[in-house]
Amino acid sequence: MTEGPSTRAPERAHQSDLARFLLRSVAVSLSAAALAACATLAQPGPGGRLKGKLIVEWKGENRFAYLPDPKDPLTFVTTDNRAIIPQPMYTDGGSIPPILQPIPGFSPWGYGPAYIVHDWLFEQHRCGYPGADQISFDDSARILGEVIDTLMREGMVPQNPEARGLIEAGVRTPFARRLWDAPPSGTNCQTPAVASLRRATPEGPTVVQIDFSRPRRFR
Repeated sequence: MTEGPSTRAPERAHQSDLARFLLRSVAVSLSAAALAACATLAQPGPGGRLKGKLIVEWKGENRFAYLPDPKDPLTFVTTDNRAIIPQPMYTDGGSIPPILQPIPGFSPWGYGPAYIVHDWLFEQHRCGYPGADQISFDDSARILGEVIDTLMREGMVPQNPEARGLIEAGVRTPFARRLWDAPPSGTNCQTPAVASLRRATPEGPTVVQIDFSRPRRFR
């Protein structure tokens, strides 16, 4: 027997309510964990300065490469006037648990520039690249937060101080510090093919290309 619209509607409403309840529960659990680890969440600040172009190229399932534009590479200038210029590297965006990704602010690419900068600081440290001794573990977490602050200030992402604080808290956890101190593994220290760096347009599928030298609002 075919169910009519009146039968299916309550079921969909129940599923929607259940989804919202689960998302709220996860958010509360994450907040509690972060607060327990860090006592208080970092509050949004003035942010720094983003410039240059962000180019991410798809390399396979859950495998991406950041390729700096040869003429105008992505650059973040911190609040203490340090210039962070990521170099070619493999990345997966933000390491957000899948169960959290439906929550606004927790997409692995929602704050893409911040994750690229943070991934580079980890790569730089773990591989011993030049400048690694200038950035501490705590610096890397603070700088991630500053990039998110900048994106919010420029209107490139919605204001979401809770997500911003929780994400910074997440990269300050003991687990994150163990990753910071661990030897390279996987694709760490493996430079992506750089043939496409000689041209303005990459060879492979371009997932995202954003020019921060021409600020614009996305909402």
